[in-house]
Amino acid sequence: MVIFFQIAVNGILSAAIYALIAVGLSFLYSTAKIFHLAHGAAVLGAGYAFWWSWAVMAWHPVFSVAFAVLVSAAIGFLMNELVYENLRKRGARGLGYLIATLALLMLGTGLILSLFGAAPKTFQFQTESFDFSGIRITALQIWTIIIAAALIAAFFWVSKFTKFGKAMRATADNETAAEVLGINTRNIRRLAFVFSSALAAAAGILVGLEFNLDPKMGVLIAVKGFTAAVIGGVGSVPGAILGSLIIGFGEHGAVWFLGAGFRNAVAFILLFAFLLFKPNGIFGKRT
Repeated sequence: MVIFFQIAVNGILSAAIYALIAVGLSFLYSTAKIFHLAHGAAVLGAGYAFWWSWAVMAWHPVFSVAFAVLVSAAIGFLMNELVYENLRKRGARGLGYLIATLALLMLGTGLILSLFGAAPKTFQFQTESFDFSGIRITALQIWTIIIAAALIAAFFWVSKFTKFGKAMRATADNETAAEVLGINTRNIRRLAFVFSSALAAAAGILVGLEFNLDPKMGVLIAVKGFTAAVIGGVGSVPGAILGSLIIGFGEHGAVWFLGAGFRNAVAFILLFAFLLFKPNGIFGKRT
């Protein structure tokens, strides 16, 4: 019985990180109608910015966090301004955006490799560990879950109950009608990329502290965030959270019962299964 509780705890920890990415991806798809897989580059950029400023330059952690968020927000903003908006002007379709987002993800990975090298980066961060009747969890893991939940709740509140959130929903429902009503849809897309990249920054920082930073992790974490969004229904924030939980539990269950080699395979298996049998996701609407 203890094993199942430990798997659940580990699954919730992974889900907290995936949800930060999946919520941002769902939000961007609702607003800009783009499957922004290059979101993984924003996660990676924030993680390395935090590592460089704290572990190398010895900045105060608060300044390092602020710097990482600014770097991630800048990455998201520039991707939208320099690539997606230009594609939009030229009347690009889904395939054009898909090729662009994959190219941006590869570009981000290449830049990280050139700047920091291929060797994994560690923080050597020590944290207190707790044992609850055989179930082990660290203080960092507890804070990871709390921080992720608080950020997602704040993000959900902004999207539902603020003027920006209403403008975003209007843009997502009908961009032409939103522009007729006086909403600057381009600014809405800009802000959507900035806010979503801020969530990505939190994911990058937490991944770096809990695990290691690796230049190749941007691709994998983008796929897992995308899979969580697909499972829950792209465009649904609650769906993104549920999808993240499914992947988190599935991964750690596979590690325990099948071996560590099956961990990353779970996300791909779930992605293919939902694309084949329920492409709209659990909470997605048929269009």
